[in-house]
Amino acid sequence: MRLGINVHRDIKHNTAGIDWISIGLFFVLLLISIFIMNSASSNVLESDPNYYVVRHAGFMLFGAILIVGLLFVDYNRFKELSSIGSIGIIVLLVLVLIIGTGDGSKRWLFGFQPSELAKLVLIVAYAAYLERNRHKLQDPKEVLKAMAFILGPMLLIFIEPDLGTSLVFFFFMMMMLFVAGANRKLLLLITLVIILLIGLVFGSLYAYTDGFTVPLEEDIPFLPLHYYQLMRLAIFINPQMDPLNTGYHVIQSKIAIGSGGLFGQGYGNGSQIQGNFLPAHHTDFIFSVIGEEMGFFFSALVLILYMLLILRMIKMGMEAKTLFGTLIITGICSMLAFQVLVNVGMAVGIMPITGLPLPFFTYGGTNLLINMMAVGLVFSVHRREQQGY
Repeated sequence: MRLGINVHRDIKHNTAGIDWISIGLFFVLLLISIFIMNSASSNVLESDPNYYVVRHAGFMLFGAILIVGLLFVDYNRFKELSSIGSIGIIVLLVLVLIIGTGDGSKRWLFGFQPSELAKLVLIVAYAAYLERNRHKLQDPKEVLKAMAFILGPMLLIFIEPDLGTSLVFFFFMMMMLFVAGANRKLLLLITLVIILLIGLVFGSLYAYTDGFTVPLEEDIPFLPLHYYQLMRLAIFINPQMDPLNTGYHVIQSKIAIGSGGLFGQGYGNGSQIQGNFLPAHHTDFIFSVIGEEMGFFFSALVLILYMLLILRMIKMGMEAKTLFGTLIITGICSMLAFQVLVNVGMAVGIMPITGLPLPFFTYGGTNLLINMMAVGLVFSVHRREQQGY
């Protein structure tokens, strides 16, 4: 009898502080992800229709084990390892530029993407850095120094080239600086400069594409972007300027989502998806699968689940008793929200194509594991803060 009471107390103690509502929302998203991946990937590899969904589920299972492990690790220990982690990430990002592989770029190293790992490692390291220097962040020089902490790795990722992932770094950097109390006037000035630079890029594209009607023939000399990156930005304005090449993906994606209507064409019956008219439908454009086969209402449900999960995590960040914990959650929420916004926007044609994955849905082991570990770290921070140690 006493043994049973002790076991009950141990379970209650070990599970105290766990936000079961958030875990439930997360679990539902993962189940839907497997459900959608099964249909999205069934025609990708004809010799093995289940190849991608089985691997996706396998990575997910491994990610779940990592989450459980993170729940019972004191996240403050990562503060001690943040400097080593930052150096290690820089080394990996340099190595991938030297010996990395990829389709037209250098993004893979020994079977994984260092840029994905860099997101989580640098969020933790940056949270530790900002906490140590929080009293200096009203000084513009210190803010610029703090920005250099992220801009260095971000530049290495941009050179791969990987514009989408580098933008993720910039977004979570700005959000973490804001929450850390950095000089508001400087942050506003930086935001305005970024808006002006975006205007310069699109203004140049307007001139070089004859008002977004003629595809580019080469790079624009004074812009640090490759031809294909510039064309992705141009076809965001007018996909019909290059309908059979760079505009093809977004046109087919919009057709797929539009044809889904309110209730979809039916699971496994999407004409654009199952007919292979939309490329990358199990990776970059997996949201188009949801829209075509499951329809508007189911697509809205997925977005609502994302919103509720991120809002719950924001609440955890607000409840954190340490700036370190708050900043970790801020960085992770920013990272996930930005990826969802851009990927879904890309699929429906209201965002440029950047190749950013849809968290938990897009096929890709590295991205899935890192995003799951990120959510697990948020749960770990909340659990430790709620237990008071």
